[in-house]
Amino acid sequence: MKKIKYLVPFIFIFSLLLISCEEEDDSEPEQEIVVNTTSIIPTSQLGRENNYLGCIEISSRITTISVWDHGTVDGDIVSIIANGNTIIDERTLDGPSNPISVDYDFGYNGFNYVTLYAHNLGSISPNTCTISINGVEFILEANLDANGAIDVIVGGYGVDCTDASGGNGGGNGGSGKGDVKFWTNQDYGCGPITVNLTGVGSSTITGYYGVSPNCDQDGFGGNFNYLTVGTYNYTASCQDYTWNGTVNITEDNCLRFQLTL
Repeated sequence: MKKIKYLVPFIFIFSLLLISCEEEDDSEPEQEIVVNTTSIIPTSQLGRENNYLGCIEISSRITTISVWDHGTVDGDIVSIIANGNTIIDERTLDGPSNPISVDYDFGYNGFNYVTLYAHNLGSISPNTCTISINGVEFILEANLDANGAIDVIVGGYGVDCTDASGGNGGGNGGSGKGDVKFWTNQDYGCGPITVNLTGVGSSTITGYYGVSPNCDQDGFGGNFNYLTVGTYNYTASCQDYTWNGTVNITEDNCLRFQLTL
């Protein structure tokens, strides 16, 4: 009977402790992630105007961001800023075989942003880099007067790059962007045609159209979308032919540019 006498108070005290622990469980519910439906690019950053370059879409806020020198490795020194956070701080860029990589969790669904700040111009102006966000690549460029800025949209929330308008740094009143589609009307027998647009990147033409195509026909490549209004240099080449020149991007329009012999 003595054993039972001492066991009862022990059980009572243990029960009180258990109830107390349950009452003190004040864990907060998971915070809801804000969905931005418009661009949040600021007008300026670190004392320089933000020049809007375009928009990319990704499927997750959790990312791996990699950057490397675009084209010739020429000593470009950069900082990369995401949503106001410096995630790469004054680093010298190498080539694509040795990128600078960081993990970053974008704070919002829908619109986020990334800017390139140039600490120098390297030996070839302007300062340019390729940025890869979860494998989606974009060419950024900046100089000592202005940063390069892009919208980064986490998709799946009713927002995509068609809603992009250059943020507060666009400065053009309208969307501040346009498109161009390079195309051919015959097979030139030289294989795929690679088109390079200076400061933007490349696209490969793999087929031809009988008549001038619509800009949303991208099955054969050659498309460059959401470009900042202005004049761009281009080069195009296949096994036997080369083309070069300029194209003029106008606001809210698509230029259909035919490569001819």
